[in-house]
Amino acid sequence: MSVGHLIESLDGIFGSLTEAALKDFQQSRSIDIDGICGPQTWEQLVEAGHRLGSRLLYLQSPPLRGDDVADLQRLLTSLGFPMDQIDGIHGQHTADALVDFQLNAGLVPDGVCGPVTVDFLHRVGQRFGEAADITRLQEKQRFLNAGSELHGYKIALAESGGLDAVVASLRRSLSDAGAEVLTTHHPDWGSHALQANKFEADFCIGVEIRDQDASVCHFLGEHFESPSGKQLGSAVAKNLQSLVPGISSRGMRLPLLRETRMPALLLRIDDVTTLVRNHHTMSLLITDALRSFVEVGLD
Repeated sequence: MSVGHLIESLDGIFGSLTEAALKDFQQSRSIDIDGICGPQTWEQLVEAGHRLGSRLLYLQSPPLRGDDVADLQRLLTSLGFPMDQIDGIHGQHTADALVDFQLNAGLVPDGVCGPVTVDFLHRVGQRFGEAADITRLQEKQRFLNAGSELHGYKIALAESGGLDAVVASLRRSLSDAGAEVLTTHHPDWGSHALQANKFEADFCIGVEIRDQDASVCHFLGEHFESPSGKQLGSAVAKNLQSLVPGISSRGMRLPLLRETRMPALLLRIDDVTTLVRNHHTMSLLITDALRSFVEVGLD
């Protein structure tokens, strides 16, 4: 109820109205809509409860997460102090942007977003352009060197278990196109994101089997939707229609997509038989979509 999804009463009973409110919340947060308050949903409930100014924001390990961090990132970006993406995670790039802002604003550059910094951000943050426009321009700069091959690009491939052959096939296809490829195998998607970031990949592609509608997911947050991820995801989904009829492109706030610092996709396939039998053809179709993207660039 405190995050804006009303139920009739606080009676301690998880009934149909509570389930409906929970599903509404899950939909609003771009996470899986299953009506179950599992770890991911609980984390999002906690993050949604933070408002900018309700706590001090500063760099720590593990990094602070929340809607207040996303608001800070949005305001900093709109003022010309952008980071990789507005993801609600207070990492090093957000900390650096905050210090740069404090220096330029004549504030104490302590890297702590407290009441004085918040007040200044609110007073000047509405006078400039939209953060989404700035982040789009920032992503567009990534792919200015057009080419029909993937030479010079670094691509991280991730799978959470049981899809080694599929990832190996995709690795061969991408390597043949000239890309430098890192493959990671781990049940935790956050671990994949960490390795992709250390690899300084230009793209990250994850693959998993999921018993729901097939989709190609890109990052969608409260104030940011990856334009490169959305465009590339749509191209991949279009290419895969012949193998996986009905596969769609959609924005999601999933760990692999949110925690990577590069455009990332998560392919969620609902038919393991199709995936196993056609992984070679699928790899070629995905590689073709990537080739076309780097040749044309972000629209």
